[in-house]
Amino acid sequence: MHVRSASACRRLVGVAALLVVVLLVPLDATAEVRGSDLLGERAVSTSVELESLAPDVTMPSGVLETSDGQVLWARDGDAERAMASTTKIMTAIVVLDTVSDLSEVVSVPTVAARVGESGVGLKAGQQLTVRKLLEAMLVHSGNDAATTLAVHVGGSVDGFVKLMNEKAESLSLSQSQFANPHGLDEPGHHTSAVDLATMAQYAMNNPEFREIVGMRTVSVPVAGGTSRYDASNLLIGKYEGATGVKTGWTNDAGYCLVASAERDGVELFAVILGTKSEDARFVQAKKLLDWGFEHYGVQQVTSAEETASIVAVTDYLDQSVAAIVAESASVPVYDVLGDITVNADVVTEIQAPVVKGQRLGTLSVQQGGRLIAQVPIISAADVPVPDGWARFKIAVTRLWRKAFGGQLQAAPVTVM
Repeated sequence: MHVRSASACRRLVGVAALLVVVLLVPLDATAEVRGSDLLGERAVSTSVELESLAPDVTMPSGVLETSDGQVLWARDGDAERAMASTTKIMTAIVVLDTVSDLSEVVSVPTVAARVGESGVGLKAGQQLTVRKLLEAMLVHSGNDAATTLAVHVGGSVDGFVKLMNEKAESLSLSQSQFANPHGLDEPGHHTSAVDLATMAQYAMNNPEFREIVGMRTVSVPVAGGTSRYDASNLLIGKYEGATGVKTGWTNDAGYCLVASAERDGVELFAVILGTKSEDARFVQAKKLLDWGFEHYGVQQVTSAEETASIVAVTDYLDQSVAAIVAESASVPVYDVLGDITVNADVVTEIQAPVVKGQRLGTLSVQQGGRLIAQVPIISAADVPVPDGWARFKIAVTRLWRKAFGGQLQAAPVTVM
């Protein structure tokens, strides 16, 4: 009888265990995550076409939104997550909503000088303006600058956190709760990708915030001179159209980035949460923004003076007037939502007098059943009321044609 050695048995057990793991783990975990993505409000998993269109990005949670909050893509966008230094977007919002004069001078409190982790080397008692502290906080992610601003505006860190949560409630940030102004991991301190996008869009409406997060470096006064720090957001100055906004990292949050960029009049906001490396968050943001600009952009959907229809003028036997599109219209279009359709709702006939520019109808442009533009349709020319002799001849002719047949007025023609 053949007896297996103990080491051979252990090898067999190991191989069997490995086979069990291989069978239980999905062959393509990334594909499973990607299959849960949303394009607009549609799940990518619902069609092969959507799967082929969806961006190929790697992150646990994220969103891509337009500046007015339209969601282009999302992955677990409402999941509650640690937010790291992206917290400082809300810190800046509260400061900018409260302080009217950014040249106001602030003294650094001891608690700020001791906060630790990312900082710009502020010392207790040092004096800086609110503007300089915002720069230090947003450009280089200074926790000491964030805490200094919090104490100055809120009276204490706790007082400022209360203001942060009140602002979160007013912005309807349903997954956001703040426990500190800097973003270090702490129980009860969390947000979501969707909430971060909303914060960023709100903040970027403030010219001071927009200017600061677009800076590539910041100089902070120190004893005997100044210290120069590079922006933590490596997209600024390197990615086409990059406008902001904030990076973050902690053990609980992983590497995070809220990134914005503008091209051809369209600004997009990408939120990347939980990548495993610093570089990965920037790579994924670039891919996501590139995809967004490829599929979302301004398109001309109507052309001025294009003929929509020919309208009969009832006072005449054969007179008509062209109904034309009043103006050209260009609107942002997300091609994933389907084809664009145009519908002209125009009167078929009208009584004289007709005045050039008189409204005769409406041109409606839709995409996927959603109205994206409406433009008036107007008369291309004047048509006066026929004079007395002309009216007599028209009346006689109509009597004759009613009896023996013939055209009583011009026939309307639909062009669109």
